Amino acid sequence: MALTFTTFDVFTTTPFRGNPLAIVQVPTAVKLSQDQKQLIAREFNLSETVFLHEQTVDDILARRARIDIFTAIAEVAFAGHPTIGTANFLLYHLNPGTVDTLITKAGPVPFEAVTLNGERGTCLAVAHNVRVHDRPYAGRPYGEHPVVSIVNGMTAIMVRLPDLAALGAQTANLLGTENTYTAKEQLDEGWRNGPVVSYFYVDLGYYDGEGDRVRRLRTRNLGSREDPATGSAASGLCSFLSLLEKDDGPLTRRYEVTQGVEIGRRSEIRIQVTLNSDRTGIQEVLLSGNAVKILEGKVPIPSVETPLFE
Repeated sequence: MALTFTTFDVFTTTPFRGNPLAIVQVPTAVKLSQDQKQLIAREFNLSETVFLHEQTVDDILARRARIDIFTAIAEVAFAGHPTIGTANFLLYHLNPGTVDTLITKAGPVPFEAVTLNGERGTCLAVAHNVRVHDRPYAGRPYGEHPVVSIVNGMTAIMVRLPDLAALGAQTANLLGTENTYTAKEQLDEGWRNGPVVSYFYVDLGYYDGEGDRVRRLRTRNLGSREDPATGSAASGLCSFLSLLEKDDGPLTRRYEVTQGVEIGRRSEIRIQVTLNSDRTGIQEVLLSGNAVKILEGKVPIPSVETPLFE
């Protein structure tokens, strides 16, 4: 038996730019093990692969769809480009108008259709639980950079750089590429899950958007590989910057994050962060982006006897 898949380029309106995503549709009659999902994700070898489960009657009534998100190495609770890509798939291709919430391991993610760059896009409410860790890598050369989780299991070292030349000079995760999935052991207790990446950024300043000031950022994400677009890390960075300046300015801040330029996959990520009324935490994080359908096909289901590693 084979499963239907569709690929999208996410956070772009241009094919072969943005961040590629595979979405594998899983019928209710098919029960995939974790190893089978991991083998399929490893075969695609993209930043993430989504397993989109066919809706049950209860799901249909609740207008929700359940997804699992896998990197080529492990499952993650939440990620930005897989949720944006899947929401676009549901809104404009698979079941238009019938689903408005994704159920992820990090919680429900409501979404809606929006117009971005004159094209069809999606805005979703990030299932956030922002945590600024207590200097987990103190004593190391990069130990003074803030370490931020947008949810438990998606964490980034936030590294501010002075200019685009310094951004272009980055080559690897500060932790070491091989430590992307093991460095979690130094995070705060109860938060030792998922990968830890280095998210490098340059602040390009503000411009006046549609009634609001918009802060522009250029970024690169380096973990076990370079990710062309990272909605989770971008959401974490914008949440951190909003908290850093919480005593000044409006409760709601808007950001435009450009990522992937250095590897030829320019991605445009839009984020809106709203502080709670007493400015002590994050009330809402909205993530927006486009997606372009690229490929459709079938992927065989690995045999249950197929070992994940030999």
